[in-house]
Amino acid sequence: MDNSSCHKYDIQQIFGLYNASKPNAYARIKGGPLAPCIVGDIFLYQLDEGVYIKAYITGIPNINNQTSSFHGFHIHEVGDCTVGNANDPFTAAKSHYNPTGAEHPMHAGDLPPILSANGVGILSFYTNRFTVDQVIGKSFILHQGYDDFTSQPAGNAGSRLACGVIVYY
Repeated sequence: MDNSSCHKYDIQQIFGLYNASKPNAYARIKGGPLAPCIVGDIFLYQLDEGVYIKAYITGIPNINNQTSSFHGFHIHEVGDCTVGNANDPFTAAKSHYNPTGAEHPMHAGDLPPILSANGVGILSFYTNRFTVDQVIGKSFILHQGYDDFTSQPAGNAGSRLACGVIVYY
């Protein structure tokens, strides 16, 4: 393969504005009635050409007696984490953040799944689907199951276990 067509990125250029102690925004995610032990912090850093996100979540319940499992993780369109129905919590957060009307999994709010191990999930990724300013006031939702990246409209990730509103840091 000819490397001349590869776009060369300088890591310093991409992460030049990154300062781990100064996120631009964050969300404190908390479990609802289906998973009351969940708690975590999610930090958002605005970089030149995208957003770097770090999530640290504990208390994630095991699925089907497995000590390791994937969970759908999305930004939803409304920053309302009121519990609502005990069997179907956080419905006030509405659907995935999707300002362009794209099909799943191309919504701006479709994020990589979190792999939990013994109840702990840590995720770090970079996206150019939105800016920090565009998601202020929206919410992060952690789902019970994994996102299948196929089912419409939202990946069939199951119940909403935890929610956190995105605010400026």
